[in-house]
Amino acid sequence: MERSKARSDLQLIGAQIIFRHGARTPLFLMPSLEEVIYSNEHVENYAPAKWDIKLITKRNGVIVAKENISSADDKDGKRDRQLKSMSGLSVRTGQLTAIGERQLFQLGKLIRSELIDPKENAGLIPATYDPQYVYCRSTYMDRTISSARAFLAGLFTSDEKDHKIQATGPFEIEVNHFPDEDLFPNTNVYPILKNCPNVITLYESFNDDHDMKRARQRLLNRIGAADQAHGIVELYDDIVSRRAHNFSVPDDILHLVKDFEVMSAREFVYRATDIGFDVFLRSGCGPLLSLIRENFNSILKNYREEKTSNTKKPFQRFFIYSAHDSTIIPLAMAFEIFQMRWPEYADYIFLEYFVSRTNPDETYVTVNFAGELQVLPNCEDYYCPYSTFLTNLEKRFQQTKISV
Repeated sequence: MERSKARSDLQLIGAQIIFRHGARTPLFLMPSLEEVIYSNEHVENYAPAKWDIKLITKRNGVIVAKENISSADDKDGKRDRQLKSMSGLSVRTGQLTAIGERQLFQLGKLIRSELIDPKENAGLIPATYDPQYVYCRSTYMDRTISSARAFLAGLFTSDEKDHKIQATGPFEIEVNHFPDEDLFPNTNVYPILKNCPNVITLYESFNDDHDMKRARQRLLNRIGAADQAHGIVELYDDIVSRRAHNFSVPDDILHLVKDFEVMSAREFVYRATDIGFDVFLRSGCGPLLSLIRENFNSILKNYREEKTSNTKKPFQRFFIYSAHDSTIIPLAMAFEIFQMRWPEYADYIFLEYFVSRTNPDETYVTVNFAGELQVLPNCEDYYCPYSTFLTNLEKRFQQTKISV
């Protein structure tokens, strides 16, 4: 992870991370390609990430019994299909693999090096997991919940204590009623998103010489699916998954998809922003932006109260969100740091919040996108004044309003 030059005049008081789940089996299988066969190596749990979890289930922000909310499996489980595997193994589309768990475990360890100093028993959060200091939320989906668990396991694994997880209880992970989830662009929450053009409409609007239209058609011709309704994002999904799990892909197909990482992002942006750039951001990630603001404001309020009373008190200083590629892209667009490439498995946006040691009214934010520090609009360097950070996002915040 790229690190900015430390400013001795600033103190780290809070942080937030939003990440895409780890490597998974494909959601869409490419026609004409022989299906891969998964083994124990792929689907067994990654041992260092094993730990108990406690799901906190909510609907409209209120804690409810688990049976009163629906998961993604409840909503879309029938769309899953069984994949080929070694005898006795059950593998389905969209399933997090051991490779994916390892990716998030390693990300957790990376962030640990930023937030925890076990030798000095210092840092932003304690070296032993405590939900009073760390908040975690995931979309209600197996692959994101398992990714959250793996991240927390990495975050609280101590190399100094035999590489064991330091926790006195289960990891608490909040999940919400999936049909009303607002951690990704959800047409059920904001129906205006239904006005975004579908894939067929988008490609019909392109002239025949458009580079994306030609690239998509060349692949469709190769796989014998001239009438395929899927766009580049879906067609590329199987290839990305195969490569993440070290399965082979025919050379001629690799050549045909060589620009698909960028074209996938372009396809998403074309479709999403057809309803208007800021309109899409308010409906696509506005609720998450509002959460980020709310979390930082809460951190600062608690920090000031702690300073005024001169007594340490527990409060949540690190906020974790386990979500999707469709979460990362709008968020990066809102921050104006999107680099027009599809997020990889376990890509993340990591925000750190600082306060001036001499003036508690002076606060700053740094934003790290997949390992690279970003200079945000209207900011002179990596340390963006919090007031400027908020002004940049002024037209993009959105509170979620769902009628029951």
